[in-house]
Amino acid sequence: MKKRIGVISIHYGVNFGSSLQAIALQHYLRKRDSELYVEVINYIPPRFTLKSRIAAVCKGSLSSIAHKAIRFMRFQTNNGRYKRYLSQNATVSPALYNMKQLENRYKGFDCLIAGSDQIWNSDYNRSVDPAYFLRFASEGTRKIAYAASCGKDSFTDDEWEKIREYTSDFSAIGMRESSAVKMMADAGVQGCQFVLDPTFLLDRNGWSEYERKDPDCPSDYLLLYFLDTDGSDIIRLAKNIARQKNLKTVLIVNGRSKKTREGYGVDYVAYNKTPDVYIWLFRNASYIVTNSFHGVSFSINMERQFVAVKRDKYNTRLDSILGAMGLLDRYIGTDETTLKDDIDYTEVNGRKAELYEKSTSFLDKAIQ
Repeated sequence: MKKRIGVISIHYGVNFGSSLQAIALQHYLRKRDSELYVEVINYIPPRFTLKSRIAAVCKGSLSSIAHKAIRFMRFQTNNGRYKRYLSQNATVSPALYNMKQLENRYKGFDCLIAGSDQIWNSDYNRSVDPAYFLRFASEGTRKIAYAASCGKDSFTDDEWEKIREYTSDFSAIGMRESSAVKMMADAGVQGCQFVLDPTFLLDRNGWSEYERKDPDCPSDYLLLYFLDTDGSDIIRLAKNIARQKNLKTVLIVNGRSKKTREGYGVDYVAYNKTPDVYIWLFRNASYIVTNSFHGVSFSINMERQFVAVKRDKYNTRLDSILGAMGLLDRYIGTDETTLKDDIDYTEVNGRKAELYEKSTSFLDKAIQ
């Protein structure tokens, strides 16, 4: 009988990094041992169920409901495309909504992995969700975490009590942020180790298997990708860099309304693309401006020139990966006018290779 492994993470929603980290971890495990059966656990938490999202749309004034309804329908269309892409490139379980369903499906699995993205962020998940701590595992199932992220730098006393209880029977815990390793140790969760995000388990050549060209994209371009902001200051910064480097500007727009190129002030809007196109856009960019963790990660992995802009929250993720790669100098303010020197990837790739060996060694040992 094949060894069975289930991986739970935040794989859903219209976020290319969430989809690709799930694909990357499954890809690595299958490549390591073709006899493994690896399944993405398609857990849909209460906050993301269709019922919950429709209820959120129906709150507020009539005008706000109408506006949210349009956004909701646009999101649903794009979300369906993301789900199809994930299913085409990974083995995904049926949708599971509660602990009982999880217990029934994963009874007797050899190993369960609490995977990447902000699965242990109690703000994002609206609680310390026991599902993301594998509390549905049956007796004898090995429980590990690989690149789990807290996404924040503090928890309440009650939350820490749950976290300590929920992680007490893990055989190995790998964290995506070095700051989280220290935070967990200070709170009494010992033995955690810093590991790379799963997207680093494939190199730039490995990712070519999953990409698709955007035929409308101009050549010689600067790519913009940002989250949690209207981005006007970031776009202004990027346009200044593009002028100095004689590049076109390409903006990734996901979920928002599609303005004209003139409205955004860029040469091309990559609107509601699927993850395969995003891989191609990052691989072929001459320069990248981003405030996203996976934007930075793909910039590094594709050996692109880039700068990173801090967000209003959740910056520990950027701090950690930039620090680990020796690239903290890539942080830039939106009022910056002087270009950064180009990155010499010789040293960066050396650091990346060393971290890859440590991360895969951790994972290989954990699932044995």
